[in-house]
Amino acid sequence: MSNSYWRTERLIVDAVDRRILQKPDVWDGVASVFSDPDLVVLTVICIVALLFSLAVTLMVPGFAEATEALQQFL
Repeated sequence: MSNSYWRTERLIVDAVDRRILQKPDVWDGVASVFSDPDLVVLTVICIVALLFSLAVTLMVPGFAEATEALQQFL
């Protein structure tokens, strides 16, 4: 190997930001879980489905009786 390779390698190691080398905190893990885009989309879908089912339950007359009859078949 040539000396230029070792110099380049040394420069790359020195150029690393020191914040990257810090040990992650517990709150960093919590924040990364709650800021995950997949979790946010899944939460929004679940809330919309819950609100939709609540709206159908309140708007359709006799919905409770229909679900009770359906549960008897299952």
